[in-house]
Amino acid sequence: MLQFKNFLRLILFLGLSLCLIFFNFSGLNGQESTFRSTAAELRDINIKMLADEEFSSIPHGKELVEEALYEVSSEFEKLFGLRFHISGWSHWHSDNNLKSVAALAESLDFSFENREADLLMAITSQKNMDREYSGISVFRAGVVVIIFNPQREKLRRLLAHELGHVFGAVHVPLSDSIMNCYGEGEQFDSYSLAIIKLGRNRSFKPYKFPFPAEIRPELENYYLKIRERIRRLEGIDRLFNEPARAVSAGPSLSNLTTARCLSDCFLMLAQIELEKKDYRQAIKYCEEGLKLNPDDFEGLNLEAIALRRSGEIEKSVAIYHSLLKNDFQRPTKLFNLGIAYSKLNQLKEAENAYREALRWKPKFIEAHNNLGEIFLRQGRLEEAEKELRLATELGPDFALAFSNLGDLYLRLKQTVKARQSIERALELDPDLASAHNLMGNYWRQEGKLNEARDEYQKALKLDPDYEKAWYNLGVIASDFGRWEEAKEFFLKSIELQPNFAEGYAGLGLYYLQMKKWDEAISHLRKAQELGYKNPTIWVNLSYAYMNRKEWKKAEEAARRAVNEEPGLALAYNNLGIALAQQNKLEEARQVLEQSLRIDSQDRDALMNLATVELSLNNEQRALELFLKIISLAPKDSRNGIIFNNIAVIYYHQGRYDLSFEFAQKALKAGFKVEESFLAELEKRIKKEGH
Repeated sequence: MLQFKNFLRLILFLGLSLCLIFFNFSGLNGQESTFRSTAAELRDINIKMLADEEFSSIPHGKELVEEALYEVSSEFEKLFGLRFHISGWSHWHSDNNLKSVAALAESLDFSFENREADLLMAITSQKNMDREYSGISVFRAGVVVIIFNPQREKLRRLLAHELGHVFGAVHVPLSDSIMNCYGEGEQFDSYSLAIIKLGRNRSFKPYKFPFPAEIRPELENYYLKIRERIRRLEGIDRLFNEPARAVSAGPSLSNLTTARCLSDCFLMLAQIELEKKDYRQAIKYCEEGLKLNPDDFEGLNLEAIALRRSGEIEKSVAIYHSLLKNDFQRPTKLFNLGIAYSKLNQLKEAENAYREALRWKPKFIEAHNNLGEIFLRQGRLEEAEKELRLATELGPDFALAFSNLGDLYLRLKQTVKARQSIERALELDPDLASAHNLMGNYWRQEGKLNEARDEYQKALKLDPDYEKAWYNLGVIASDFGRWEEAKEFFLKSIELQPNFAEGYAGLGLYYLQMKKWDEAISHLRKAQELGYKNPTIWVNLSYAYMNRKEWKKAEEAARRAVNEEPGLALAYNNLGIALAQQNKLEEARQVLEQSLRIDSQDRDALMNLATVELSLNNEQRALELFLKIISLAPKDSRNGIIFNNIAVIYYHQGRYDLSFEFAQKALKAGFKVEESFLAELEKRIKKEGH
């Protein structure tokens, strides 16, 4: 007996991209407007302001920042159609043990996760700060931290520089640009102007790459131009002619800090390549950025993500273990380590990594979601629901968590909740491939196979490398009886994800259908090794072992299925067959009765129980079961043997006319009734006639 079950898992996550500015500035002059804005084109950006205790003690400090930000807003409105609004000030306790703006930004990202603004901007006046950098922008998170400067022009330039980073600008090797590492320029350079204009409509949702797909090619073109200028710089040009990672101490420039600063362009390119799924190119850009800044966390993080997605997962794990030697960005490292372990099917290690990330950052929404996915894969549905519901509560616009909740409810057969969750995910993100895939699962569960196939195809149009949708197309093909087509879909899913357990389970089912029992067992076992936990795989294994007449193994597999899912009628049916074949007839009868308590209309279980009753010489009970089977499907092509058995029982009961009637039905159905039995039956009828 064959049975299928569909599965969904994992989410990917990019780390944070850090943009820094050095401490010293000269004045910023005004410039000609290059953006002809209208009221309709203006985009208002809300900024939540935070003041630490040191800054709060400075007389008129907030007023100075507000005035500077107002001037920057006027400049951005003329240039880019962006207008900044302060949505209020809050107190912020900056940890005096943290000595860099990067560390403070990380701390903020942990503490202010549910802010009601587009941007979070924190001002510090700590005395013992590392003054190499005076500001930082966390690109994806929308967090800005600056060290307060009482000189109005310098403060104004600092704000303009960091807000430029927020909308995608990177450091440029141009002395007259405000996006120069030292902020020495008079104005935005042409590259930065173009990038910020393109990036002005960026998303501030942390769950998606900020730049929409349609503008990425043009943005990439500008980043590539900046990259080429950087590579031509004296000192850097020599560095890039050397083999990758050959220079461990960094470039031989007179100002190594400047070289480190310029690496952000390469990392932005790497992120775009990750979105394009060109992982080799992403690794190349990471390697280039790491030549300029060998210890850069973000460069190593992005390289590890690219390695993981390209299949070099062990290398990715090694990078994260190396990064975890210090605590900077520890939750992000642990989160991505969890994803890598999940890809290696090391689910316990993945769970531990996510739990440790949540210990550092209790409201880490993506970690709650991924932990829920790990529980889904293990069949720990109650724990999965707890984590996924928490993810949706913390992130009410996090589409992926709603999608995964839909998966959970489908498994629980709570179809109304499942559809509501999936539709919510698609409302939040119409391009979420996993949600379309799950909607396909919903339609398949409802018996609407064409609608299910359409949703799987939508998922693949959005993400051609989505192995779960390929797998589910294989399931649909098998539903239609197109087994060779199903096989190709299953193979495609494994080609895309070599550790994809469901793909091997699908191939196992294909080989069962082809009656290739050894190949079926091999692939089903492989699926189990890779973490396939659905009890139906034990049912399918028991079926394969039965066909190889390995009754003890068939019994063991069926018992595993019964123990893991007591409501699975087919598992009891297979267990009953395996027991009966070992002459354990009384136990076989009990488990077959249990199968029928779950599904009283199951013809196979009825037939098997009737056969067991015959073996136990309970002919009257067997007769009742055979007659019920006939009543369920009077015209079934398999009824011949049942007619024959009924004829034999009636013969034993001395009811020869009924026996003859059913013997004739057996012959009409194509069953070869024994001639000796027919002859003996005719004698009995003639004798009764005399």
